[in-house]
Amino acid sequence: MANSQVVEFFEDRKIYCAFVGDDRGDRLHVITEQNRELNLPRKRLIHVTPWTGGVNLSRLELVEHLKAIGQRRESLKREINLQEIWELLVNEAEGLPLTELARSWFGAAVTADQSAALGRALFEDRFYFKFKGSLWQPHPPEVVELLKEQYQRELARRQERQAAAAWLQAAWEGQEIADPHWRQKLVAILRDMAVFGTAGQHYEVGKEYLEEAKFTKPDAPFKLLLKMGVFSPDENLDLYRYEAPQEFSPEVQETALRLSAAPRREDPLAPFRLDLTELVTFTIDGERTRDFDDALSLEQTAEGWRLGIHITDVATHLQPGDLLDQAALERGTSLYLPERRIPMLPETLSENAFSLLAQEPRLAVSFLVNLSPEGEIMDYQIAPSLIRVHQRLTYYEVDLGIRQEERWATLHRLATHLRERRLRHGGVHLQFPEVMIYIDPHGEVRVEIEDTETPSHEIVSEAMILANFLGASFLAAHALPALYRTQAPPREDLAVGEGRSLLHLWQNRRRLSRVLLEAEPQPHWGLGLPVYTTLSSPIRRYLDIVIQRQLLAALCKQPLPYSRESLEDLLNVLEPALRRAAILKTKRIRYWLLKYLSQRLGQKMAALVLEQHPNRYRLLLPDLLLETEMPAPSGRQFHPGETIMVRIDRAIPQEDILRVSLA
Repeated sequence: MANSQVVEFFEDRKIYCAFVGDDRGDRLHVITEQNRELNLPRKRLIHVTPWTGGVNLSRLELVEHLKAIGQRRESLKREINLQEIWELLVNEAEGLPLTELARSWFGAAVTADQSAALGRALFEDRFYFKFKGSLWQPHPPEVVELLKEQYQRELARRQERQAAAAWLQAAWEGQEIADPHWRQKLVAILRDMAVFGTAGQHYEVGKEYLEEAKFTKPDAPFKLLLKMGVFSPDENLDLYRYEAPQEFSPEVQETALRLSAAPRREDPLAPFRLDLTELVTFTIDGERTRDFDDALSLEQTAEGWRLGIHITDVATHLQPGDLLDQAALERGTSLYLPERRIPMLPETLSENAFSLLAQEPRLAVSFLVNLSPEGEIMDYQIAPSLIRVHQRLTYYEVDLGIRQEERWATLHRLATHLRERRLRHGGVHLQFPEVMIYIDPHGEVRVEIEDTETPSHEIVSEAMILANFLGASFLAAHALPALYRTQAPPREDLAVGEGRSLLHLWQNRRRLSRVLLEAEPQPHWGLGLPVYTTLSSPIRRYLDIVIQRQLLAALCKQPLPYSRESLEDLLNVLEPALRRAAILKTKRIRYWLLKYLSQRLGQKMAALVLEQHPNRYRLLLPDLLLETEMPAPSGRQFHPGETIMVRIDRAIPQEDILRVSLA
């Protein structure tokens, strides 16, 4: 190819002119109309025109001349009507070279500029002709129609992307999205992206919108929703990921209000219900507890003591399959998170009508257990009852009164005997401290480690374990369909004689077998009991309502609400809900602990070495009961049980990222 040529090529979807300064085989050294020098591959050329006039021009003159050529060709291109050319040549199946095609519009004497102008029109408008080899072939009419429809769809998509981008940019700048349709659509897309990421249903279209708006960071959807007032800075995305019910429907709320406000209904168990309203009963709970589902009483007898464990009777109020029951089953359990509570039942019931509030008569299921002074169970009675709580107490108040009031000292002594009895039968006590998280209105996080091994905690814990055990024993002894909590022996022997160090508590808990829900009564190894279920928290756990229904029906000689088959069907719904709740609680506690650490970057903290791996260590931060990992530092080696100091380098709660290094 001679050097004295003007060529055209595509760049960024535009056509430019260039002058060939040097032919280098596969590449041409050119000067473009933009005054750039390029080594242009031959395959990028779309038009070639011999031109000797550029050889003697200056660089500036050459560039100006190339611009003039391009402008001339653009002007000619605008005069061309490809549809008319196509209608004339639509039956030319073989196709025509560019010059021949140009003659159909410009006439026999076609100039280089006219030919190039038609080439530009053909490359920019692909509706009517396709380029194959060196020929331009007309599309059949049906193809033309299809291409136009595709173009209109793409044009609409492009306009939609531009509109979405404009609204997103406005939202980023703190402006309101005034169009209700666009706001609703963008919120749904951004929420889907923030919650589910690349797995979201609307991810692809959302990605297009964000890229059009020049928002490319992964956290852009979350930040936009934050700016739009849809999300809070600490929005719990896991609630959406796991599709956890957060609010009760208006119908459920209305039903709960009617039930709470109605005068006392006829009690179907009245002939069987013990009137224990004169029995001195009391609740022991945390200071912030609002739903009270268990109470205790203690009476001295000739042989020892009668311990009363009184559980609020939810089963009599709540019928299987009704609206409230379905809402409770869907949740499976109340969810207690550091920043909020998601109750299993509406608050008007869980904190009022069903709650064992002081001085209010309440239906209950009472376990009246006669104990020897050494805590041996001599006999017991389970019965529906009517009680009135005389006193609301906190764990703190009972702990203070242990040395001052014989009632609390006796209760603690009996609880200790009950626990020792369980442990003698193979049970094991592996109680971790509990991490308590408090968030102030400004987002500051406070963390405390609460000792749950106080006398008051032991009293309540052992009383509830006893009631659950006795209920399970009654159901199993009478071969009644029920659901039991079972646990097989550990997969490997537990460490013994090691005290209660955090390391050995952590190691032993990892060796325990999972607790399962089974339709057959089997031992619960960890509690040291031959059979076990839960019925002591019917306000907070759906399983407890189920067991309470079976127990009351059997006690009062009424038809059982559940068969074995229906209980097994129930498990298929209940177990996923319980797993979801456990995951949500674990993840949310970790979130707030990471938030706490994100406010303390650079600080040093003690860390307990849990495990040693070739390139990393598993650590526990005792002040937070939070596990993390640390890369193994060069030249240093640690062993499980050692306490080291680490520095908090990075903590991103929303991304579950924690980085620590040796301090």
